[in-house]
Amino acid sequence: MVDYEQLRPEQREWDLAGVERLLRRAGAAPAPRPAVQVAGSKGKGTTAAFLDALAASAGRRVGSYSSPHVETLRERIRVAGASVPVDALERLLDELLAVDATRPPTFFEAMTAASVEWFARSGVDLAVYEVGLGGRHDATTAIEVDAAIVTRIELEHTEVLGDTVEAIAGEKAPVIRPGGLGLTGTTGGSLEVVRRHARDVGAELLVLGEDFSVRELEHGLDAARGELCLPDGSRRRFVLPGASAFSLPAFALAAATLNRLLPDLPLQLDPAPTPRLPCRFEVFSEPDGAMLVLDGAHTEESLRAVADELLRRQPGARPVVLTAAAAGKRWREGLSALLPVADSFVVTELTGTPGEDPATIAAWLAEQGARSEVATDVESALCALRERPGPRLVVGSFYLAGAVRQLLAPTDPQHERET
Repeated sequence: MVDYEQLRPEQREWDLAGVERLLRRAGAAPAPRPAVQVAGSKGKGTTAAFLDALAASAGRRVGSYSSPHVETLRERIRVAGASVPVDALERLLDELLAVDATRPPTFFEAMTAASVEWFARSGVDLAVYEVGLGGRHDATTAIEVDAAIVTRIELEHTEVLGDTVEAIAGEKAPVIRPGGLGLTGTTGGSLEVVRRHARDVGAELLVLGEDFSVRELEHGLDAARGELCLPDGSRRRFVLPGASAFSLPAFALAAATLNRLLPDLPLQLDPAPTPRLPCRFEVFSEPDGAMLVLDGAHTEESLRAVADELLRRQPGARPVVLTAAAAGKRWREGLSALLPVADSFVVTELTGTPGEDPATIAAWLAEQGARSEVATDVESALCALRERPGPRLVVGSFYLAGAVRQLLAPTDPQHERET
């Protein structure tokens, strides 16, 4: 099985034939319905998590397929919040690897097909599939779904998806199926691309801010309070404990999707369930009392949103930042979004995926007037981070945030680490 997550994106195979062969193999279980696919550059993981949490709070058994994982591969495939057991995943992958010895599936193809099979065997009431990369050729697009979501689109994976948001939107919009239902939270030129695609394939498209909306009335440190206007025309008050400002569009997209797809589903909104979101503005309290935030953000807009949220919670703070970058990422543009609020950085290497040279990143930061140093590994990087006063921010890659989380989680009872 080829693990393309360990390779550069341009080395991937771009077609759906492999995963379709797995899904249509003899004895394969039909994909559970209803099902929702979630694509986008920013917020797709949060949107998928809200879909899971809102449906589960209404008594539905939900299967969720997500990527990347933070601590264990098994967390990519979850049913009712529980990761697929090791022995079950091993049996599924052995079965899938035996389908066609002449063309072994890629890592993502095998995991995608395994999620469909596990959800079917587990008898889920709703299946949620998060796109891995792009949309048009992503393995999850081979699965029949009842609704597709396109969250905000930003410049990312430009070497594969295109070098404009419009080009990237053109790769992500095809998750909206012919004659199907689509929802989107993107704006500007990318929204026009999504609109055109939906029109061309005869799909119904619901747009955040037009066909449904979220209005924030109050946003304290404990919760966001406001009003949702849902696709059926109803207006619902909500209280969302611990919400970040940038999680509200994801919350609205999830609520609107369920309102349209499952109109009889009772949505719990006051208070709304807060999904578990490892490494998505995940806050830890450090031994010295400082705040430490883990977030996998790496694009310019997503890093700016993380910085804004940190400053909303601690006005005037100047965080010290631990960062790393996967190969091919636009790390200069991303870090430029942090330089107005941060001038102290620790840079380290990634494990689990090809990364950019930490010394090159640190030298560039120094050229911008920031204090920067290189740490040889994540453990020494965390030590260097803790030598400086907080707040502390770990960003740039889910691989980095996940590695730091593994070091932190056992010391914090509020963040249970899966073993």
